Amino acid sequence: MLETSVIRFCLLPLLLVLFSTGSAASACPQSTSDWTQWQAFSRHFIQSDGRVVERSQKSRTTSEGQAYSLFHALVANDRDTFRKVLEWTNNNLAVGNLESQLPAWTWGQKESGEWGVLDQNTASDADMWLAYTLIEAGRLWNSPRYRLIGESMLRNIEAFEVEILPNLGAMVLPGKKGFQLTETSWRLNPSYLPIQLLRRFSSISDNETWDDVIDSTVKLLLASGSSGIVPDWVVYNKSGKFSSAGAGSVGSYDAIRVYLWLGMLNQSDPLKYQLINQLNFTDDSYGLPPEKIDTRTRIGSGRSPVGFKAAMAPFFKSKGAAKNLHRSIRIIDDQWQHGLLTDNPVYYDQSLALFSLAWLEKRFEFDPEGKLRTRWEKSCIGTAGKSYSS
Repeated sequence: MLETSVIRFCLLPLLLVLFSTGSAASACPQSTSDWTQWQAFSRHFIQSDGRVVERSQKSRTTSEGQAYSLFHALVANDRDTFRKVLEWTNNNLAVGNLESQLPAWTWGQKESGEWGVLDQNTASDADMWLAYTLIEAGRLWNSPRYRLIGESMLRNIEAFEVEILPNLGAMVLPGKKGFQLTETSWRLNPSYLPIQLLRRFSSISDNETWDDVIDSTVKLLLASGSSGIVPDWVVYNKSGKFSSAGAGSVGSYDAIRVYLWLGMLNQSDPLKYQLINQLNFTDDSYGLPPEKIDTRTRIGSGRSPVGFKAAMAPFFKSKGAAKNLHRSIRIIDDQWQHGLLTDNPVYYDQSLALFSLAWLEKRFEFDPEGKLRTRWEKSCIGTAGKSYSS
């Protein structure tokens, strides 16, 4: 493994310039051995059986953690870790059958001392990332099995987590249960709806719902971010209005992902700059976000974790906010400790950083239709017909 000092001094120039992809290798690699961050994350947070452990949260595991780690394993072309993470998710969160059962969102130690599912409800953002990653793994690794599981999950998302809301249209609710507040109102989460994933689902699903979901998502993001800052939660009323009433107006650990997803959206997507230009989190006061910020008053509080700085970097790059991008990278660059951020690494910070820095380093990108394009895929040119074991 590279020494910490080497990591630090290599990252800064990488993240501040456009990278050339280099020439294609003659053989398709089995893993991305140069991605030090992923190697460190895997050692620290992923058990040998594939469980992703959030030590800062009583060693719990969430479907989000499993989904994000599955995505990172695909970006790394790390098939062994991918298989383990998928198997653990299937066996422990989906009663052994992801094709028919959307995963429970949280697993950990019960009051009895036993370990198991703590809450059987689903988290639709994790479900979408799982479905998306499996579908893309099926394509990139030529694995019919992975694609089949991903497509089955997508159908279950359509059946159990998508609802037609009056005067809005189709919308992915945050989970199967508990998000219809009254007969006329629903609780929504703007960070659960990455446009690039919705684009991909729209292009492959026989269900025309996803175009409608994209339209509804744009309405949600434009309305919830009208102040220039996005809240964690929004309440939608059947009259067609979005509000923070009953949901709070704070933007924090959930909303930070809205900026990340938009920053990584393909440059040619017509929605990218329509949405990014509305958000003005880029002046001197808000260049580096606080831990929490009131979207109505724009008054912030608390010192944000380093993961927030990482999450904002693709947004700043896409926004052309060079000063804030440079500040973010300098702060991140000072935090490295043996491939992880800070000497007390937290799962959420590290996962946000994996998305952000890998995208900035051009390890992956999303094409205009939402397909995942990876750096290692480009070195597999000429082996496209090869069948990979899943």
